Amino acid sequence: MVHDLHLRVSRIEQDTQVQTTELAVMKNDMAYVKDSVGGILAGINKILWAIGLSVLAVGMTFILSGGLTVIQN
Repeated sequence: MVHDLHLRVSRIEQDTQVQTTELAVMKNDMAYVKDSVGGILAGINKILWAIGLSVLAVGMTFILSGGLTVIQN
């Protein structure tokens, strides 16, 4: 009976070690994913700024070239 309990405790300890290792690997993977997503978001942010500034520049060019003037006869 004591031997069986010893085997059970030993298995539980092994399972705990495996779970601890798997948890550490998952944390490492999550850190990698977080860094990757941060880089992607930074790139998207730059692209959106470039598009916004381009639209603004086109609008200002249109206005400054007289695009809103009313033709008078």
